[in-house]
Amino acid sequence: MTLCKSQVQISKKVTIFMSREKGLLSIGEMSKLTGASLRSLRYYEKLGILTPAHISADSGYRYYSLDQVHLIGMILACIELDMPLKEFDRFTDSDDMIDYRAFLAQGRKLTEKKLKALKRGLTLIDTLERQMDLADSHQTGQIYMRELPEKSFYIKPCDGPLQWMDLLHLSDAFSSMPYSEEDYHELTEYGLLCNITATEITYHAFVEVPKHMAKNDTITIPAGAYACRQSEDTQIAQVPELFKDYFTDKGSYLAIEVEIFTGKHKINKPLNELRVIGL
Repeated sequence: MTLCKSQVQISKKVTIFMSREKGLLSIGEMSKLTGASLRSLRYYEKLGILTPAHISADSGYRYYSLDQVHLIGMILACIELDMPLKEFDRFTDSDDMIDYRAFLAQGRKLTEKKLKALKRGLTLIDTLERQMDLADSHQTGQIYMRELPEKSFYIKPCDGPLQWMDLLHLSDAFSSMPYSEEDYHELTEYGLLCNITATEITYHAFVEVPKHMAKNDTITIPAGAYACRQSEDTQIAQVPELFKDYFTDKGSYLAIEVEIFTGKHKINKPLNELRVIGL
């Protein structure tokens, strides 16, 4: 038998009335109550983690019990914590029992991980802002002094100014190192290191590594007062001439050239900072 339009409308009203009598909420009402979209509620059903309390045989409309509000809240908490919804059934069983303690333990673990990532992000922002303040406070070609901490560099010999192949070799070596996210709280530096004596100049490409990862191809850069100079082009080979008034009593120099960030950064031609200390 085929129902006419009015009969369908009456059937819907009766279904809704019966649902309300049972204390059920329509999918639209549940959406408004929890903030989960209609599409999301249907997706949760598809995943098997939110089965409607009642599905109308006539209309196919979905209805939910008030008890499921807490379940949806838990699902939304999973999303907020970046917990995969496909793992949601780890905290429920066939008797509709929810293990809130296990869920909260996992939630705490994920939240602490997110907090660490956020703190690392803030530290990186602080580092970049300090670097930009420093770069913007000096004119190109001006020599200035600043204190730098001891650092560890992983190095590879190279023939001169840094080339893309040198960076590729550094990248391969860096990616194979057994480091963790906690090892890098600030901006990792890379660039060109140069030992200059009266008779020779030797070049090494380098990337900064945590001190505890020092090994055969890693050297320690001393802490101290470095004479620094900014330029758009590499000038590491001109260190003896550029810094002759700063190291008159030194026979050899350690020079480090790195790319630095500025408030207005040129993507195709970044600014370099040349750092020099006498040995």
